[in-house]
Amino acid sequence: MINRLLTILVAFGFILQVDADNHENGGSTIMTKEEVESTLEQGLNNLASGRSVSDIVMRHIDVGAENMGVSVVQRSKVDPRVTESGIAHVDLDEIYYIVAGEGTMVTGGEFVDKQTSNSSLLGPMERGEIHGGVLQKVKPGDIAIIPKGMPHGWHEIETDNISYIIFRGDPNKVMDIKQD
Repeated sequence: MINRLLTILVAFGFILQVDADNHENGGSTIMTKEEVESTLEQGLNNLASGRSVSDIVMRHIDVGAENMGVSVVQRSKVDPRVTESGIAHVDLDEIYYIVAGEGTMVTGGEFVDKQTSNSSLLGPMERGEIHGGVLQKVKPGDIAIIPKGMPHGWHEIETDNISYIIFRGDPNKVMDIKQD
C-alpha cells in the first residue's frame, strides 16, 4: 500500500516539493510507513472513543508558491442518506486515497441554502444540502480528486468505518503549518 502511495505522490509531484527543514540539503518531506500506520491507528482510536470523524493533519508545509498538506481521515459507518449534504473548501484542492473501507461519495452539484463558515483547520468553507450531485462508490486503492469549491460528502459508508489519506493543495495558505 505505501509503495503505491509513494508512486502516486511522485506522479502528482508532492514528493518533489521541499520543505523549510530540508531545503538546505535538497531533501523532500517523508512520512514513513510506520508514521502513517500509527496515525491510522490513532484515527481509529478517535472513532472508538465516540467520535464519528477523525481528521489528523500529518504535515502541512510551505513549498514556496503554495502550501501542501497530508491528512489521515476516518469516518464511522453511515447508512444511505435520503437527503445529500456536504461541504466545499473554498481554497483547497483535495485528493483522497482510500486505504480501508468502502462507501459512496456524493460530489458535484449545487448547494441549496448554502451556509458559509471559516474553519480553523481548513479555512473558508461552504456547506449545505447538495442537489444534482453524482454518487460514486469507492474502495481501497481508489483515488478521488476534488477541486476547490466542489460540494462533496458521503452518501453511505458501508463498512464499520472508512480510512483515507487526503493530499491538500493550499495555494492561498489558509491552513496552519505543521512540520511534524
